[in-house]
Amino acid sequence: KEKVTTMRGIIVGAGIGGLSTAIAMQMRDITVKVFEAATSLNPVGAGILVPPNAMTILDRYNLAQQVRGGGCPIESLVILDSEGKRISKTPAHYSKNGIVYQTIAIHRGVLQKILLSALAPDTLFTDKQCLAVSSGVNGAEATFRDSTKVCGEFLVGADGIHSRVRESIFPDSPLRYSGQTCWRGVSNMTLPPKWLMQLTEVWGAGLRFGFVPIADAQVYWYATQRKDAGGIDDSTNIKQQLFDLYGEFLDPVGEIISQTNPSSIIRNDLSDLMPLTSWFSNSVILVGDAAHASTPNLGQGGAQAIEDSWVLAEKIATCETLQNAFESFQVSRVAKVKKIVNVSWQIGKATNISNKIACKIRNTLFRCVPPFMAKQQSRSIYDVSY
Repeated sequence: KEKVTTMRGIIVGAGIGGLSTAIAMQMRDITVKVFEAATSLNPVGAGILVPPNAMTILDRYNLAQQVRGGGCPIESLVILDSEGKRISKTPAHYSKNGIVYQTIAIHRGVLQKILLSALAPDTLFTDKQCLAVSSGVNGAEATFRDSTKVCGEFLVGADGIHSRVRESIFPDSPLRYSGQTCWRGVSNMTLPPKWLMQLTEVWGAGLRFGFVPIADAQVYWYATQRKDAGGIDDSTNIKQQLFDLYGEFLDPVGEIISQTNPSSIIRNDLSDLMPLTSWFSNSVILVGDAAHASTPNLGQGGAQAIEDSWVLAEKIATCETLQNAFESFQVSRVAKVKKIVNVSWQIGKATNISNKIACKIRNTLFRCVPPFMAKQQSRSIYDVSY
């Protein structure tokens, strides 16, 4: 027999966006419950960057210090060619009103645990796989695989790029494959001092390898290759496969691969979401990757979900109606996320170039970008105006 429970607000998904949104709602005395498909929130995944715009919001949630303590500060983002020559260097910090916010590289599981610690008791419900949602002017309803249903005044879809919530309200919302497959992992090693305060990316011909410290003896790394979607790895030879692709890159790329447990290496095809005309329908609204997924080339996916959390809670708390709140939320956020989606896509196209002569031209063009232009773009992303 179906069990139906009624509440104020429903959040589907307990990733970075869902947990951040719940925290923001609680700060404004808006009662919400979070429903997560996983049976438990274990420290899965690899690393993530928490850039200055996200740190600004986390500071408002009184969580910035915990994030700093759980990860490693990053001063700059450095791109090198396969021979180790610098292509570009941009700052990874931002100052506003005398306060400096610095990018923190951290394990995704550690960040999730910090966010989870800030939730009020009895807010999170696991093993709740959402099958569908329905939305009307008087509220929303979510149906879960265990045959339970919950109803609320509003529902927030924070269930990622493959959102079941989005599929329910906007069934025609296709993904766009970037042409790149990505491997991610965490290596148990300590980097030499020269690499400690930066995220380093090495660009080859249709190949890219990035690495950054996330703890004293942990290095988060990712590697992309121009490749058709749908490939499957064999854990018994995945390290050799990666050595074959990236083994000639500069040190310490080879050691990073060798010090990684092959069973923990994650493979994903990189896609983004074709822009939606609207992020909401009646009493259901999307946030984070469910609304505006980008490829990860700017390291802004989680940060934009965190920004969403603050703005959405603020609008619900201050606007006269949910419709007004949702409209105002989208207007406040759409220009920035559209820029990030587009710039991330273009960077991916640049790193997808496989012709060696074209790669040399690409690298030369990137080297010619004046530093002030790179800093200007960083400022436009890192600034939080709400």
